[in-house]
Amino acid sequence: MKRVLTTGAATAALGLCLAVGGVAVPRASAADLPAYVPPPPAPVWSWTGPYAGLHVGAIDGDIDDDLSIVEIDEVIETGADSMDPNGIMGGLQAGYNFQFDSIVLGVEGDISFGDVDDVIYPALFGPSARIESQIDWMATIRARVGWAWDRTLFYATGGMAFTDLKIKVDDDLAGFNDSDKNSYFGWTVGGGVEHAVSDSISLKAEYLYADFGKESYSFSDTQFPDVEGDVKLTTHTFRVGVNWLF
Repeated sequence: MKRVLTTGAATAALGLCLAVGGVAVPRASAADLPAYVPPPPAPVWSWTGPYAGLHVGAIDGDIDDDLSIVEIDEVIETGADSMDPNGIMGGLQAGYNFQFDSIVLGVEGDISFGDVDDVIYPALFGPSARIESQIDWMATIRARVGWAWDRTLFYATGGMAFTDLKIKVDDDLAGFNDSDKNSYFGWTVGGGVEHAVSDSISLKAEYLYADFGKESYSFSDTQFPDVEGDVKLTTHTFRVGVNWLF
C-alpha cells in the first residue's frame, strides 16, 4: 500500500512538471520572435520649393491708336486705326511655391523673346503709306494662388507686365520715313494648370491677359507735317512650359 502511494505521487509530480514545461516553452519561443514594425507612411507630395523652367506660346495683341497729322501745333487731320500684332514667343520663368494643406501660394517672374508684329495701310496717310508695329520681348512678375490635387495644381495669377512697342510710319512715294519706340508698364491676370510628372519635373499650360495702357508717339520729317498720337496696347498669351522642381 505504501509503494502504491509513492508511485502515484511520483506520477503526479511528473505530470505537473510536464504541464509547467509545456506552458513555459511556448512563452519562451514567443519572446524570442522579432517585434512587428509597421511600414513607414507613404510620403505626401508637396509643391513647396523653388523651380525654374522654359515656356513657348502664341501672342495675340490689340493696338488702338488715334494718330493725327499736326502742322505748326495745329491738327490737320485725325484718324483712328487698329492693329493686330501676333506671333510666337519663348523664354524663361522662375519662382517659389508655399503649400498649406491643399492651398498653394507663390510668386513667379518670366521673360519672353520673339517676333510679334503687324502691318496696316491707313487711309489717314494716303494709299502708299504703311504703319508697322513690332514687339520683341515681354516680361511679368506675378503672384500665384492655387489648389493642389495631389500632383496637379490649378491656379490663378496676376501682377505686373512690361514690354516695348516700336511703331514705324513710312510712305515711300512721299519720301516720309520715321519710327518711335516706347516702354510699356501695365498689369496682367490669368490662370493655368500644372502637373508634376515626376518628383523633379512638371508640365504646365497657361493663359495671360495683359493691359499695358497708352503711350504717346511722335513721327516727323523735315519735309512733311508731324504725326502724333496715343497708342494703347493689350495682349493675350497662350503658352505651355516645363519646370524643374528643386
